[in-house]
Amino acid sequence: MENIMSKYTDARNAQLVIALLKEYGIRNIIASPGTTNVPFVYSVQNDSFFKVYSAIDERSAAYMACGLAAESGKPVVLSCTGATASRDYMPGLTEAFYRKLPVLALTSMHFTEDIGNLSTQILDRSVIPNDIARYHTSLEMIENERMAKDEELRINIALSELTRDGGGPVAVQLITDGNYTFSATSLPKVNRINRFLPEKISEWPELPDNAKIAVLLGAHRTFSATESEMLEHFVETHDAVVFSDISSGYHGKFAFGSALACIQLQNNPIRSAFEPDLVIHVGEMTGDYNTMGFLTGLNCPVWRVSLDGEFRQHFARLENVFQCSNEFFFSHYASNKHVESGYRTKWENYDIQLRKRMPEFPFSNIWMAQQLHSMIPAGSIVHSAILSSLSSWDYFPLSKDVRSSANVGGFGIDGCTSTLIGASLSSHELCFCITGDLAFFYDMNSLGCREIGPNLRILLINNGLGMTFKLSNHVGSQIGPSANIFIAAEGHNAAAKSVTGNQSPARAWAESLGFKYLSASSKEEFNAAKDIFTSKDSEAPILFECFTHEEDERTARDLIDSIDSRTDSKTQLKKTIKKVLPKSVIDSLKSLRH
Repeated sequence: MENIMSKYTDARNAQLVIALLKEYGIRNIIASPGTTNVPFVYSVQNDSFFKVYSAIDERSAAYMACGLAAESGKPVVLSCTGATASRDYMPGLTEAFYRKLPVLALTSMHFTEDIGNLSTQILDRSVIPNDIARYHTSLEMIENERMAKDEELRINIALSELTRDGGGPVAVQLITDGNYTFSATSLPKVNRINRFLPEKISEWPELPDNAKIAVLLGAHRTFSATESEMLEHFVETHDAVVFSDISSGYHGKFAFGSALACIQLQNNPIRSAFEPDLVIHVGEMTGDYNTMGFLTGLNCPVWRVSLDGEFRQHFARLENVFQCSNEFFFSHYASNKHVESGYRTKWENYDIQLRKRMPEFPFSNIWMAQQLHSMIPAGSIVHSAILSSLSSWDYFPLSKDVRSSANVGGFGIDGCTSTLIGASLSSHELCFCITGDLAFFYDMNSLGCREIGPNLRILLINNGLGMTFKLSNHVGSQIGPSANIFIAAEGHNAAAKSVTGNQSPARAWAESLGFKYLSASSKEEFNAAKDIFTSKDSEAPILFECFTHEEDERTARDLIDSIDSRTDSKTQLKKTIKKVLPKSVIDSLKSLRH
Protein backbone atom coordinates (compact mmCIF):
# COMPACT_ATOMS: atom_id res chain seq x y z
CA MET A 1 0.00 0.00 0.00
CA GLU A 2 1.30 3.44 -1.02
CA ASN A 3 2.46 5.60 1.82
CA ILE A 4 0.46 8.79 1.35
CA MET A 5 1.89 10.32 4.48
CA SER A 6 4.91 11.65 2.56
CA LYS A 7 2.95 13.13 -0.30
CA TYR A 8 2.66 16.85 -1.02
CA THR A 9 0.71 18.72 -3.66
CA ASP A 10 2.36 19.18 -7.05
CA ALA A 11 1.32 22.85 -7.03
CA ARG A 12 4.57 24.73 -6.56
CA ASN A 13 3.01 27.87 -5.09
CA ALA A 14 1.47 25.81 -2.31
CA GLN A 15 4.75 23.94 -1.82
CA LEU A 16 6.57 27.22 -1.27
CA VAL A 17 3.99 28.32 1.30
CA ILE A 18 4.29 25.06 3.22
CA ALA A 19 8.09 25.02 3.10
CA LEU A 20 8.34 28.60 4.38
CA LEU A 21 5.77 28.00 7.11
CA LYS A 22 8.13 25.31 8.37
CA GLU A 23 11.13 27.67 8.09
CA TYR A 24 9.30 30.26 10.21
CA GLY A 25 8.19 27.62 12.71
CA ILE A 26 4.46 28.23 12.11
CA ARG A 27 2.62 25.04 13.05
CA ASN A 28 -0.99 25.87 13.96
CA ILE A 29 -3.54 25.67 11.13
CA ILE A 30 -7.35 25.93 11.27
CA ALA A 31 -8.89 24.40 8.14
CA SER A 32 -12.42 24.75 6.80
CA PRO A 33 -13.89 22.33 4.25
CA GLY A 34 -13.68 23.12 0.56
CA THR A 35 -12.26 22.14 -2.82
CA THR A 36 -9.77 24.76 -3.93
CA ASN A 37 -7.88 24.52 -0.63
CA VAL A 38 -7.44 20.73 -0.95
CA PRO A 39 -3.82 20.99 -2.25
CA PHE A 40 -2.78 22.90 0.86
CA VAL A 41 -4.90 21.11 3.47
CA TYR A 42 -4.17 17.58 2.28
CA SER A 43 -0.44 18.33 2.24
CA VAL A 44 -0.23 19.75 5.76
CA GLN A 45 -2.55 17.23 7.38
CA ASN A 46 -0.10 14.48 6.55
CA ASP A 47 2.99 16.38 7.70
CA SER A 48 3.64 15.80 11.37
CA PHE A 49 5.25 19.24 11.70
CA PHE A 50 1.81 20.88 11.59
CA LYS A 51 -1.06 20.82 14.08
CA VAL A 52 -4.28 21.09 12.07
CA TYR A 53 -7.69 21.93 13.59
CA SER A 54 -11.10 21.78 11.93
CA ALA A 55 -13.78 24.48 11.82
CA ILE A 56 -16.67 24.16 9.38
CA ASP A 57 -17.79 27.79 9.87
CA GLU A 58 -15.23 30.27 8.52
CA ARG A 59 -16.53 33.10 10.73
CA SER A 60 -15.96 30.95 13.81
CA ALA A 61 -12.61 29.76 12.43
CA ALA A 62 -11.26 33.32 12.27
CA TYR A 63 -12.27 34.03 15.86
CA MET A 64 -10.78 30.68 16.93
CA ALA A 65 -7.53 31.81 15.32
CA CYS A 66 -7.66 35.03 17.36
CA GLY A 67 -8.01 33.05 20.59
CA LEU A 68 -5.32 30.54 19.68
CA ALA A 69 -2.87 33.25 18.60
CA ALA A 70 -3.53 35.36 21.70
CA GLU A 71 -3.10 32.47 24.10
CA SER A 72 -0.14 30.75 22.44
CA GLY A 73 1.64 33.93 21.34
CA LYS A 74 2.31 32.26 18.00
CA PRO A 75 0.96 32.80 14.46
CA VAL A 76 -2.06 30.83 13.27
CA VAL A 77 -2.95 29.95 9.67
CA LEU A 78 -6.52 29.90 8.36
CA SER A 79 -7.37 27.90 5.23
CA CYS A 80 -10.64 28.08 3.29
CA THR A 81 -11.94 27.75 -0.23
CA GLY A 82 -13.31 30.42 -2.58
CA ALA A 83 -16.73 32.03 -2.85
CA THR A 84 -18.20 33.62 0.28
CA ALA A 85 -16.09 31.53 2.64
CA SER A 86 -13.31 34.10 2.54
CA ARG A 87 -15.79 36.90 3.28
CA ASP A 88 -16.70 35.16 6.51
CA TYR A 89 -13.15 35.68 7.79
CA MET A 90 -13.59 39.45 7.84
CA PRO A 91 -15.06 39.96 11.34
CA GLY A 92 -12.35 37.85 12.95
CA LEU A 93 -9.58 39.45 10.87
CA THR A 94 -10.86 42.88 11.90
CA GLU A 95 -10.53 41.81 15.53
CA ALA A 96 -7.04 40.50 14.83
CA PHE A 97 -6.05 43.75 13.12
CA TYR A 98 -6.93 46.00 16.04
CA ARG A 99 -5.51 43.56 18.59
CA LYS A 100 -2.36 42.98 16.50
CA LEU A 101 -2.80 39.23 16.47
CA PRO A 102 -0.68 37.16 14.01
CA VAL A 103 -3.35 35.47 11.89
CA LEU A 104 -2.63 34.41 8.29
CA ALA A 105 -5.77 34.07 6.13
CA LEU A 106 -4.82 31.69 3.32
CA THR A 107 -7.80 31.74 0.96
CA SER A 108 -7.81 29.48 -2.10
CA MET A 109 -9.55 29.94 -5.46
CA HIS A 110 -9.35 29.05 -9.13
CA PHE A 111 -7.79 31.28 -11.76
CA THR A 112 -8.11 35.02 -11.25
CA GLU A 113 -8.93 35.52 -14.96
CA ASP A 114 -12.32 33.89 -14.20
CA ILE A 115 -13.30 36.85 -11.99
CA GLY A 116 -16.33 38.60 -13.47
CA ASN A 117 -16.92 35.91 -16.09
CA LEU A 118 -19.79 34.08 -14.43
CA SER A 119 -17.64 31.26 -13.13
CA THR A 120 -18.95 29.54 -10.03
CA GLN A 121 -17.47 30.45 -6.65
CA ILE A 122 -15.10 33.06 -8.12
CA LEU A 123 -15.13 36.34 -6.23
CA ASP A 124 -12.88 39.37 -6.60
CA ARG A 125 -10.59 39.54 -3.59
CA SER A 126 -8.01 41.86 -5.16
CA VAL A 127 -9.19 44.76 -2.98
CA ILE A 128 -9.84 44.25 0.71
CA PRO A 129 -10.75 46.58 3.60
CA ASN A 130 -7.67 48.31 4.98
CA ASP A 131 -8.28 47.14 8.53
CA ILE A 132 -8.36 43.38 8.06
CA ALA A 133 -4.77 42.81 6.90
CA ARG A 134 -1.37 44.49 7.21
CA TYR A 135 -0.30 42.92 3.94
CA HIS A 136 -2.24 41.34 1.07
CA THR A 137 -0.96 39.38 -1.91
CA SER A 138 -1.97 36.73 -4.45
CA LEU A 139 0.11 33.67 -5.37
CA GLU A 140 -0.53 32.54 -8.94
CA MET A 141 0.37 29.17 -10.41
CA ILE A 142 4.13 29.22 -11.00
CA GLU A 143 5.23 29.04 -14.64
CA ASN A 144 8.96 29.80 -14.44
CA GLU A 145 11.83 30.36 -12.03
CA ARG A 146 11.41 34.14 -12.04
CA MET A 147 7.83 33.71 -10.80
CA ALA A 148 9.03 31.24 -8.21
CA LYS A 149 11.58 33.68 -6.75
CA ASP A 150 9.02 36.48 -6.77
CA GLU A 151 6.43 34.41 -4.92
CA GLU A 152 9.03 33.14 -2.47
CA LEU A 153 9.82 36.77 -1.66
CA ARG A 154 6.16 37.68 -1.19
CA ILE A 155 5.55 34.70 1.08
CA ASN A 156 8.55 35.83 3.14
CA ILE A 157 7.06 39.31 3.38
CA ALA A 158 3.66 37.91 4.38
CA LEU A 159 5.05 35.69 7.13
CA SER A 160 7.37 38.36 8.51
CA GLU A 161 4.53 40.92 8.63
CA LEU A 162 2.64 38.67 11.04
CA THR A 163 5.00 39.73 13.82
CA ARG A 164 6.77 42.90 12.61
CA ASP A 165 6.26 46.13 14.59
CA GLY A 166 3.73 44.53 16.93
CA GLY A 167 2.26 42.18 14.34
CA GLY A 168 -1.19 41.66 12.91
CA PRO A 169 -3.18 39.69 10.33
CA VAL A 170 -2.09 39.01 6.76
CA ALA A 171 -4.18 37.87 3.76
CA VAL A 172 -2.78 35.61 1.03
CA GLN A 173 -4.77 34.36 -1.93
CA LEU A 174 -3.58 30.94 -3.14
CA ILE A 175 -4.49 30.12 -6.74
CA THR A 176 -5.03 26.55 -7.94
CA ASP A 177 -5.57 25.23 -11.47
CA GLY A 178 -7.74 22.34 -10.36
CA ASN A 179 -4.98 19.73 -10.73
CA TYR A 180 -5.25 17.88 -7.47
CA THR A 181 -2.28 15.53 -7.68
CA PHE A 182 0.07 14.67 -4.84
CA SER A 183 3.20 13.04 -6.20
CA ALA A 184 5.77 15.29 -4.54
CA THR A 185 7.66 13.49 -1.77
CA SER A 186 9.59 16.53 -0.59
CA LEU A 187 9.30 20.28 -0.43
CA PRO A 188 11.48 22.67 -2.43
CA LYS A 189 14.47 24.32 -0.83
CA VAL A 190 13.48 27.82 0.17
CA ASN A 191 15.30 30.87 1.40
CA ARG A 192 13.98 32.37 4.60
CA ILE A 193 14.61 36.09 4.86
CA ASN A 194 15.42 37.24 8.37
CA ARG A 195 14.79 40.70 9.81
CA PHE A 196 17.08 41.90 12.62
CA LEU A 197 16.41 44.82 14.96
CA PRO A 198 18.84 46.90 17.05
CA GLU A 199 17.13 45.93 20.32
CA LYS A 200 17.85 42.26 19.61
CA ILE A 201 21.48 42.64 18.61
CA SER A 202 22.41 39.45 20.44
CA GLU A 203 20.55 37.55 17.71
CA TRP A 204 22.46 39.15 14.84
CA PRO A 205 24.50 36.76 12.68
CA GLU A 206 28.27 36.74 12.47
CA LEU A 207 30.04 37.90 9.35
CA PRO A 208 31.57 35.03 7.37
CA ASP A 209 35.25 34.58 8.17
CA ASN A 210 37.67 36.16 5.70
CA ALA A 211 34.82 36.87 3.30
CA LYS A 212 35.22 38.96 0.16
CA ILE A 213 32.65 41.69 0.88
CA ALA A 214 31.12 44.13 -1.61
CA VAL A 215 29.10 47.05 -0.26
CA LEU A 216 26.59 48.20 -2.88
CA LEU A 217 25.38 51.76 -2.38
CA GLY A 218 22.07 52.41 -4.11
CA ALA A 219 20.37 55.80 -4.25
CA HIS A 220 20.99 57.52 -0.93
CA ARG A 221 20.92 61.01 0.47
CA THR A 222 24.35 62.50 1.03
CA PHE A 223 26.17 60.47 3.66
CA SER A 224 26.75 62.31 6.92
CA ALA A 225 30.26 62.57 8.34
CA THR A 226 29.39 59.94 10.95
CA GLU A 227 27.92 57.56 8.37
CA SER A 228 31.02 57.92 6.20
CA GLU A 229 33.31 57.35 9.17
CA MET A 230 31.52 54.16 10.23
CA LEU A 231 31.38 52.83 6.66
CA GLU A 232 35.07 53.53 6.11
CA HIS A 233 36.09 51.88 9.37
CA PHE A 234 34.14 48.80 8.33
CA VAL A 235 35.71 48.80 4.86
CA GLU A 236 39.22 49.15 6.29
CA THR A 237 38.87 46.33 8.80
CA HIS A 238 37.25 43.90 6.33
CA ASP A 239 39.12 44.93 3.17
CA ALA A 240 35.75 45.42 1.50
CA VAL A 241 35.06 47.19 -1.79
CA VAL A 242 32.39 49.91 -2.06
CA PHE A 243 30.40 50.05 -5.31
CA SER A 244 29.10 53.59 -5.73
CA ASP A 245 27.69 55.70 -8.53
CA ILE A 246 26.22 59.15 -9.15
CA SER A 247 23.13 58.42 -7.04
CA SER A 248 24.90 56.79 -4.07
CA GLY A 249 25.37 59.94 -1.96
CA TYR A 250 28.78 58.70 -0.78
CA HIS A 251 31.90 60.63 -1.70
CA GLY A 252 34.38 59.32 0.86
CA LYS A 253 37.83 57.88 0.36
CA PHE A 254 36.60 54.41 -0.55
CA ALA A 255 34.05 55.47 -3.18
CA PHE A 256 34.66 53.23 -6.17
CA GLY A 257 32.96 53.85 -9.50
CA SER A 258 32.45 50.22 -10.43
CA ALA A 259 30.61 50.67 -13.74
CA LEU A 260 33.73 50.48 -15.91
CA ALA A 261 35.13 47.35 -14.27
CA CYS A 262 31.80 45.54 -13.94
CA ILE A 263 30.84 45.83 -17.62
CA GLN A 264 34.19 44.28 -18.58
CA LEU A 265 33.70 41.37 -16.18
CA GLN A 266 30.16 40.29 -17.01
CA ASN A 267 31.17 37.68 -19.59
CA ASN A 268 34.84 37.49 -18.78
CA PRO A 269 36.72 34.29 -17.81
CA ILE A 270 38.44 36.16 -14.96
CA ARG A 271 35.18 37.29 -13.31
CA SER A 272 35.20 34.54 -10.65
CA ALA A 273 38.23 36.14 -8.99
CA PHE A 274 36.19 39.33 -8.49
CA GLU A 275 32.96 37.78 -7.28
CA PRO A 276 32.10 38.58 -3.65
CA ASP A 277 31.19 36.13 -0.93
CA LEU A 278 28.73 38.61 0.56
CA VAL A 279 26.93 41.67 -0.80
CA ILE A 280 25.80 44.33 1.68
CA HIS A 281 23.13 46.51 0.05
CA VAL A 282 22.65 50.02 1.45
CA GLY A 283 20.22 52.57 0.05
CA GLU A 284 17.59 52.13 -2.62
CA MET A 285 17.62 51.58 -6.38
CA THR A 286 20.71 52.27 -8.45
CA GLY A 287 20.96 53.39 -12.05
CA ASP A 288 24.29 51.62 -12.51
CA TYR A 289 23.18 48.84 -14.85
CA ASN A 290 26.74 47.56 -15.28
CA THR A 291 27.28 46.83 -11.59
CA MET A 292 23.79 45.41 -11.20
CA GLY A 293 24.40 43.16 -14.20
CA PHE A 294 27.59 41.85 -12.61
CA LEU A 295 25.95 41.18 -9.24
CA THR A 296 22.69 39.69 -10.49
CA GLY A 297 22.83 35.93 -10.60
CA LEU A 298 25.71 35.55 -8.16
CA ASN A 299 25.31 32.66 -5.78
CA CYS A 300 26.15 34.63 -2.66
CA PRO A 301 23.95 35.98 0.14
CA VAL A 302 22.76 39.58 0.23
CA TRP A 303 22.37 41.57 3.45
CA ARG A 304 20.26 44.70 3.23
CA VAL A 305 20.56 47.64 5.62
CA SER A 306 17.56 49.96 5.78
CA LEU A 307 15.66 51.93 8.38
CA ASP A 308 12.36 50.77 6.88
CA GLY A 309 13.20 47.10 7.30
CA GLU A 310 11.40 46.22 4.06
CA PHE A 311 12.32 43.17 2.02
CA ARG A 312 13.74 44.39 -1.31
CA GLN A 313 14.85 41.52 -3.50
CA HIS A 314 16.83 42.24 -6.63
CA PHE A 315 19.60 39.65 -6.62
CA ALA A 316 17.39 36.68 -5.68
CA ARG A 317 19.62 35.88 -2.68
CA LEU A 318 18.34 38.28 -0.02
CA GLU A 319 19.14 36.57 3.25
CA ASN A 320 19.05 39.17 6.04
CA VAL A 321 17.48 42.60 6.47
CA PHE A 322 18.79 44.88 9.22
CA GLN A 323 16.21 47.46 10.26
CA CYS A 324 18.61 50.05 11.57
CA SER A 325 20.73 53.05 10.65
CA ASN A 326 23.88 52.74 8.59
CA GLU A 327 25.95 53.95 11.53
CA PHE A 328 24.55 51.26 13.82
CA PHE A 329 25.12 48.45 11.33
CA PHE A 330 28.67 49.34 10.31
CA SER A 331 29.81 50.15 13.84
CA HIS A 332 28.50 46.78 15.03
CA TYR A 333 30.31 44.81 12.34
CA ALA A 334 33.53 46.79 12.32
CA SER A 335 36.40 44.77 13.72
CA ASN A 336 39.56 45.57 15.63
CA LYS A 337 41.32 43.03 13.45
CA HIS A 338 42.22 43.81 9.87
CA VAL A 339 41.37 41.30 7.17
CA GLU A 340 43.95 41.41 4.39
CA SER A 341 42.33 39.53 1.57
CA GLY A 342 43.50 41.90 -1.14
CA TYR A 343 39.94 42.03 -2.44
CA ARG A 344 39.58 45.82 -2.58
CA THR A 345 43.06 46.20 -4.05
CA LYS A 346 42.20 43.70 -6.79
CA TRP A 347 39.27 45.86 -7.92
CA GLU A 348 41.26 49.09 -7.67
CA ASN A 349 44.21 47.72 -9.65
CA TYR A 350 41.93 46.33 -12.35
CA ASP A 351 40.23 49.72 -12.64
CA ILE A 352 43.61 51.47 -12.97
CA GLN A 353 44.63 49.08 -15.76
CA LEU A 354 41.40 49.72 -17.64
CA ARG A 355 41.76 53.50 -17.41
CA LYS A 356 45.31 53.30 -18.75
CA ARG A 357 43.89 51.54 -21.81
CA MET A 358 41.14 54.08 -22.52
CA PRO A 359 40.73 54.44 -26.28
CA GLU A 360 40.18 57.66 -28.15
CA PHE A 361 36.44 58.25 -28.16
CA PRO A 362 34.52 60.10 -30.89
CA PHE A 363 32.65 63.27 -29.99
CA SER A 364 29.97 61.87 -27.69
CA ASN A 365 28.41 61.95 -24.23
CA ILE A 366 31.12 59.58 -22.99
CA TRP A 367 33.90 61.77 -24.42
CA MET A 368 32.39 64.85 -22.76
CA ALA A 369 32.15 63.04 -19.43
CA GLN A 370 35.82 62.13 -19.81
CA GLN A 371 36.75 65.79 -20.37
CA LEU A 372 34.49 67.41 -17.79
CA HIS A 373 34.33 65.07 -14.78
CA SER A 374 37.54 66.45 -13.26
CA MET A 375 36.69 70.05 -14.15
CA ILE A 376 33.54 70.32 -12.05
CA PRO A 377 34.38 72.84 -9.29
CA ALA A 378 34.58 71.68 -5.69
CA GLY A 379 31.27 71.93 -3.84
CA SER A 380 29.19 71.67 -7.02
CA ILE A 381 26.04 69.59 -7.43
CA VAL A 382 25.68 67.29 -10.45
CA HIS A 383 22.35 65.76 -11.47
CA SER A 384 22.13 63.36 -14.39
CA ALA A 385 19.21 62.28 -16.52
CA ILE A 386 18.56 58.55 -16.46
CA LEU A 387 19.89 55.87 -18.78
CA SER A 388 22.28 57.12 -21.50
CA SER A 389 23.58 60.22 -19.68
CA LEU A 390 23.69 58.52 -16.29
CA SER A 391 25.55 55.48 -17.59
CA SER A 392 27.98 57.63 -19.60
CA TRP A 393 28.99 59.66 -16.55
CA ASP A 394 29.14 56.62 -14.28
CA TYR A 395 32.27 55.56 -16.18
CA PHE A 396 34.13 58.64 -14.89
CA PRO A 397 33.75 59.14 -11.12
CA LEU A 398 33.42 62.72 -9.97
CA SER A 399 35.72 64.35 -7.46
CA LYS A 400 34.95 63.45 -3.86
CA ASP A 401 34.04 67.05 -3.05
CA VAL A 402 31.27 67.08 -5.69
CA ARG A 403 27.76 65.98 -4.72
CA SER A 404 25.74 64.06 -7.28
CA SER A 405 22.34 62.46 -7.74
CA ALA A 406 19.83 61.17 -10.29
CA ASN A 407 16.10 60.47 -10.38
CA VAL A 408 16.40 56.70 -10.04
CA GLY A 409 13.38 56.36 -7.73
CA GLY A 410 10.60 56.45 -10.28
CA PHE A 411 13.25 56.12 -12.99
CA GLY A 412 11.33 58.23 -15.49
CA ILE A 413 12.55 60.55 -18.20
CA ASP A 414 10.53 63.42 -16.81
CA GLY A 415 11.78 65.88 -14.25
CA CYS A 416 15.56 65.75 -14.52
CA THR A 417 16.03 69.44 -15.28
CA SER A 418 13.30 70.45 -12.83
CA THR A 419 14.96 68.47 -10.04
CA LEU A 420 18.30 70.17 -10.63
CA ILE A 421 16.61 73.57 -10.75
CA GLY A 422 15.00 72.82 -7.39
CA ALA A 423 18.39 71.90 -5.95
CA SER A 424 19.91 75.10 -7.34
CA LEU A 425 17.37 77.20 -5.43
CA SER A 426 18.84 76.02 -2.11
CA SER A 427 22.52 76.28 -3.03
CA HIS A 428 24.93 79.02 -4.00
CA GLU A 429 27.28 76.47 -5.56
CA LEU A 430 27.26 75.59 -9.24
CA CYS A 431 24.55 73.07 -10.15
CA PHE A 432 25.12 70.95 -13.27
CA CYS A 433 22.45 69.03 -15.17
CA ILE A 434 23.60 66.37 -17.66
CA THR A 435 20.76 65.54 -20.03
CA GLY A 436 19.95 64.21 -23.49
CA ASP A 437 17.63 65.90 -25.94
CA LEU A 438 14.66 63.61 -25.28
CA ALA A 439 14.77 64.32 -21.54
CA PHE A 440 15.51 68.02 -22.03
CA PHE A 441 12.61 68.81 -24.36
CA TYR A 442 10.32 66.74 -22.16
CA ASP A 443 11.11 69.04 -19.23
CA MET A 444 11.93 72.31 -20.99
CA ASN A 445 9.09 74.29 -19.36
CA SER A 446 11.06 74.22 -16.12
CA LEU A 447 13.50 76.75 -17.58
CA GLY A 448 10.78 79.35 -17.16
CA CYS A 449 11.12 79.37 -13.36
CA ARG A 450 11.58 83.01 -12.34
CA GLU A 451 13.91 82.18 -9.47
CA ILE A 452 16.63 80.46 -11.54
CA GLY A 453 20.00 81.95 -10.64
CA PRO A 454 23.35 82.23 -12.44
CA ASN A 455 24.62 79.06 -10.70
CA LEU A 456 22.66 76.77 -13.04
CA ARG A 457 24.52 74.85 -15.77
CA ILE A 458 22.81 72.53 -18.26
CA LEU A 459 24.80 70.25 -20.56
CA LEU A 460 22.45 69.16 -23.36
CA ILE A 461 23.71 66.33 -25.58
CA ASN A 462 21.55 66.54 -28.70
CA ASN A 463 21.70 63.73 -31.22
CA GLY A 464 18.12 64.21 -32.38
CA LEU A 465 16.70 61.07 -30.76
CA GLY A 466 16.58 58.95 -27.61
CA MET A 467 20.09 57.49 -27.75
CA THR A 468 19.53 54.83 -25.14
CA PHE A 469 17.15 53.11 -27.57
CA LYS A 470 19.86 52.86 -30.26
CA LEU A 471 22.80 51.52 -28.25
CA SER A 472 24.14 48.14 -29.28
CA ASN A 473 22.71 46.36 -26.22
CA HIS A 474 19.16 47.65 -26.81
CA VAL A 475 16.49 45.95 -28.92
CA GLY A 476 16.08 49.23 -30.84
CA SER A 477 19.55 48.74 -32.31
CA GLN A 478 18.51 45.29 -33.56
CA ILE A 479 15.41 46.74 -35.21
CA GLY A 480 17.57 49.25 -37.08
CA PRO A 481 16.43 52.54 -38.67
CA SER A 482 12.77 51.63 -38.20
CA ALA A 483 13.24 52.16 -34.45
CA ASN A 484 14.02 55.83 -35.09
CA ILE A 485 10.47 56.77 -36.00
CA PHE A 486 8.60 56.12 -32.77
CA ILE A 487 10.81 54.17 -30.36
CA ALA A 488 13.66 56.67 -30.41
CA ALA A 489 11.40 59.59 -31.51
CA GLU A 490 13.88 60.99 -34.02
CA GLY A 491 13.35 64.64 -34.95
CA HIS A 492 11.13 65.55 -32.00
CA ASN A 493 10.75 69.28 -31.28
CA ALA A 494 12.57 70.01 -34.55
CA ALA A 495 15.70 68.52 -32.96
CA ALA A 496 16.67 66.69 -36.12
CA LYS A 497 20.23 65.97 -37.12
CA SER A 498 20.21 68.93 -39.50
CA VAL A 499 19.67 71.36 -36.65
CA THR A 500 22.65 73.54 -35.72
CA GLY A 501 23.35 75.83 -32.82
CA ASN A 502 22.01 78.77 -34.78
CA GLN A 503 18.73 77.00 -35.53
CA SER A 504 18.25 75.23 -32.22
CA PRO A 505 14.81 75.49 -30.57
CA ALA A 506 16.59 74.93 -27.26
CA ARG A 507 18.70 78.03 -27.90
CA ALA A 508 15.69 80.16 -28.79
CA TRP A 509 13.84 79.07 -25.67
CA ALA A 510 16.80 79.43 -23.32
CA GLU A 511 17.93 82.82 -24.60
CA SER A 512 14.40 84.20 -24.42
CA LEU A 513 14.52 83.34 -20.70
CA GLY A 514 17.85 85.01 -20.04
CA PHE A 515 20.20 82.04 -20.37
CA LYS A 516 23.68 82.28 -21.82
CA TYR A 517 23.88 79.84 -24.73
CA LEU A 518 26.92 77.83 -25.79
CA SER A 519 27.10 75.18 -28.49
CA ALA A 520 29.53 72.67 -29.95
CA SER A 521 29.47 70.23 -32.85
CA SER A 522 33.05 69.03 -32.53
CA LYS A 523 35.75 68.39 -29.96
CA GLU A 524 37.46 71.65 -30.92
CA GLU A 525 34.31 73.71 -30.37
CA PHE A 526 33.66 71.90 -27.09
CA ASN A 527 37.15 72.56 -25.77
CA ALA A 528 36.81 76.23 -26.67
CA ALA A 529 33.65 76.53 -24.54
CA LYS A 530 34.14 74.14 -21.62
CA ASP A 531 36.01 76.62 -19.40
CA ILE A 532 33.17 79.12 -19.75
CA PHE A 533 30.64 76.40 -18.92
CA THR A 534 32.40 75.37 -15.70
CA SER A 535 33.28 78.90 -14.59
CA LYS A 536 31.68 80.49 -11.54
CA ASP A 537 31.91 83.95 -13.12
CA SER A 538 28.83 83.88 -15.34
CA GLU A 539 26.11 86.40 -14.51
CA ALA A 540 23.45 84.18 -16.09
CA PRO A 541 22.55 80.47 -16.11
CA ILE A 542 24.18 78.59 -19.00
CA LEU A 543 22.82 76.10 -21.52
CA PHE A 544 25.60 74.24 -23.33
CA GLU A 545 24.14 72.32 -26.28
CA CYS A 546 26.40 69.75 -27.92
CA PHE A 547 25.37 68.17 -31.22
CA THR A 548 26.53 64.57 -31.62
CA HIS A 549 25.76 61.76 -34.04
CA GLU A 550 24.04 58.49 -33.28
CA GLU A 551 26.86 56.46 -34.82
CA ASP A 552 29.49 58.19 -32.70
CA GLU A 553 27.49 57.71 -29.52
CA ARG A 554 27.10 54.00 -30.21
CA THR A 555 30.76 53.60 -31.14
CA ALA A 556 31.87 55.32 -27.94
CA ARG A 557 29.74 53.02 -25.85
CA ASP A 558 30.98 49.91 -27.66
CA LEU A 559 34.58 51.02 -27.19
CA ILE A 560 34.36 51.66 -23.45
CA ASP A 561 32.41 48.46 -22.82
CA SER A 562 35.05 46.28 -24.49
CA ILE A 563 38.36 47.61 -23.17
CA ASP A 564 38.97 44.15 -21.74
CA SER A 565 37.33 42.04 -24.44
CA ARG A 566 38.75 38.56 -23.92
CA THR A 567 37.59 37.06 -27.18
CA ASP A 568 39.51 35.30 -29.92
CA SER A 569 41.69 37.49 -32.11
CA LYS A 570 39.58 37.09 -35.25
CA THR A 571 36.38 38.25 -33.49
CA GLN A 572 38.25 41.13 -31.86
CA LEU A 573 39.70 42.18 -35.21
CA LYS A 574 36.25 42.27 -36.77
CA LYS A 575 34.98 44.43 -33.89
CA THR A 576 37.91 46.82 -34.24
CA ILE A 577 37.43 47.18 -38.01
CA LYS A 578 33.74 47.98 -37.57
CA LYS A 579 34.53 50.61 -34.97
CA VAL A 580 37.34 52.30 -36.92
CA LEU A 581 36.39 52.10 -40.59
CA PRO A 582 33.36 53.85 -42.15
CA LYS A 583 30.55 51.57 -43.30
CA SER A 584 31.17 52.53 -46.94
CA VAL A 585 34.76 51.26 -46.74
CA ILE A 586 33.66 48.00 -45.07
CA ASP A 587 31.06 47.44 -47.82
CA SER A 588 33.74 48.04 -50.48
CA LEU A 589 36.06 45.50 -48.85
CA LYS A 590 33.24 42.93 -48.71
CA SER A 591 32.55 43.42 -52.43
CA LEU A 592 36.18 42.57 -53.27
CA ARG A 593 35.66 39.06 -51.88
CA HIS A 594 32.94 38.22 -54.41
